Amino acid sequence: MNAGPHPAAPASHADPSAEEEHLGRLSPTGRVEAFSDGVMAIAITLLVLDLKVPAATDAADGGLLRALLERWPSYVAYLAAFLTIGIIWLNHHTLIGKIARFDARLHWLNLILLLAVATLPFPTALLAEYVGEGGWNASVAAAAYGLLATLMALPWGFIWRHLRDHPELLEPDYDAAHADAELRRGTIGIPIYAAATIVSLFFPLVALALYAGIAALYAITSQGASGPRSAAGGGRR
Repeated sequence: MNAGPHPAAPASHADPSAEEEHLGRLSPTGRVEAFSDGVMAIAITLLVLDLKVPAATDAADGGLLRALLERWPSYVAYLAAFLTIGIIWLNHHTLIGKIARFDARLHWLNLILLLAVATLPFPTALLAEYVGEGGWNASVAAAAYGLLATLMALPWGFIWRHLRDHPELLEPDYDAAHADAELRRGTIGIPIYAAATIVSLFFPLVALALYAGIAALYAITSQGASGPRSAAGGGRR
């Protein structure tokens, strides 16, 4: 005997299909994290190739120490790039921990970020080779690094903006307010790197110091607002 109409299905059963229709095919975060970690590991390893051993002619008559000291710009460039990629990895690890599912747009934004990370060894090599010489070549090398660093900061803002607009992609402990706070924090690097790039056209060595300083600053604040929102619903800062 039919006791009456069946109760409506819980909203949680209807949400996944509605989300997929609106956002496209959703995917878990495991493969994204593994692929991203691999790209960053390769990029950060390639940086060490720019730390070249001085030629025997440069180190003749006990001049090895002098030859090593003359290569100091390559050490600073290596340190700045290593810290930059390392901090991106830390931030990316924190980001992945807050995302429940990836949609197509997040996949593309993540690929753009990885494109910049994978390219960073090239301007780092330019910086290491030419910034110590001074002149226009040093400015071009320093500006190339700054331009890529600026472009590398852009995807973060777009990622957090998308998550703010689609908080259903986030883990349950995080909401649109949290994504908005991370959006403001993540976009700080864009004007800073852009300003350092302008400085590089006139003072490339000063720009090199700025790049290292910016990397150190992000090292201190790399984890961002990593805590989940409180029971009251507000983002914990």
